[in-house]
Amino acid sequence: MKGIIIKIKPIIKNERLKVIAKIKTEENSSIKAFLPNREVSAILPRNILIGNKKKVPGTLLKTISPIIKRISCGRPVRLWKYKEIYYFSFLSWRNIILTSKIPRSSTAEMNTIPT
Repeated sequence: MKGIIIKIKPIIKNERLKVIAKIKTEENSSIKAFLPNREVSAILPRNILIGNKKKVPGTLLKTISPIIKRISCGRPVRLWKYKEIYYFSFLSWRNIILTSKIPRSSTAEMNTIPT
């Protein structure tokens, strides 16, 4: 099953960081689903956000929340159910074809990026 993230937020569950999202499915229903830990680690690199710390204050959610929202809302995802809980993951890059040509609109933007 596939869907699109319409709302997403980090939460603390049993003293662990979890990410939960509201997904609009292809069938137009809404499902709440969790992002698996391996994908949370991929989009929120621990060493960048907290370094070597083992304990961090829950206020870290204020930092993480806008990051997750900005990179996730509106993105298509794959959904599955395991032990009565829905999970989601981002679609693979495997089927994406990258071209060496740069669209004209992107060329002008690239000229403004500092080197």
